[in-house]
Amino acid sequence: MISRPVRIRVWGPWACFTRPEFHVERVSYPVITPSAARGVLEAILMKPIEKPEADRRDHKIGFRWHVLRIGVVKKGTLTSILRNELGYASHNYEGYDIGDMKKVRTQRHSLILKGCERDQCQIEYLIDAAIEVPGSVKRIGDEFLVAKYQGMFERRAKAGQCHHRPYLGCREFPCDFEWAPNTEPPAGCEDFGMIFRDFDFDPMWEHWAAGARPSEWAREHGPQALQPLHAKSGADGWIMVSRIVEGNGRRKVVPA
Repeated sequence: MISRPVRIRVWGPWACFTRPEFHVERVSYPVITPSAARGVLEAILMKPIEKPEADRRDHKIGFRWHVLRIGVVKKGTLTSILRNELGYASHNYEGYDIGDMKKVRTQRHSLILKGCERDQCQIEYLIDAAIEVPGSVKRIGDEFLVAKYQGMFERRAKAGQCHHRPYLGCREFPCDFEWAPNTEPPAGCEDFGMIFRDFDFDPMWEHWAAGARPSEWAREHGPQALQPLHAKSGADGWIMVSRIVEGNGRRKVVPA
């Protein structure tokens, strides 16, 4: 069951949507990725479907977000900064010394997105998304759940409530958000190149029947990467990520 599209506006002074081909170097895409947009939505409202315990798989009453399109209002410019990063091997409950540059702290240059200083404008996007409650829920009904989750998200977005502070790519770059059903991006066509789309977890969760999932995961059982997205905004300023199609009385979301 798919909900009707919802739209929010997000903005912030900094952003970093890391390109995986640069490995440890932090180089940002020129525009927000669909997975980062989904992370903003999940920060406001999330109820996961996937549960690791095989015996609880039949009792899932959650939903997943599908990003439909992204509107680029203010894209920002690439700028280089020097950041201190902590070594993951040193994270423990005993604490750590931030002054220990050899074992704990690592300095790396990052190429991130920055808002315009002259006009004091910030990086700004519009996110169109839909809620999906997969399968059928016998004791409640998926139609009721879709309306319930959509109403919850709308109330939280209008009130500025969130589970944790949403961010633009990295946690150190928080962003603000608001409910914006009638806001449109500026008209214009621009090609941002190929960007990472998202992970597809369906093969991992649907590979085994309930109760037959192995205790250890093999490499081939991990999430599969979807095809990259050619981020090209149309004349109306939107980047199409996915679309809703109807068939046999049901609606589903497919990549655009």
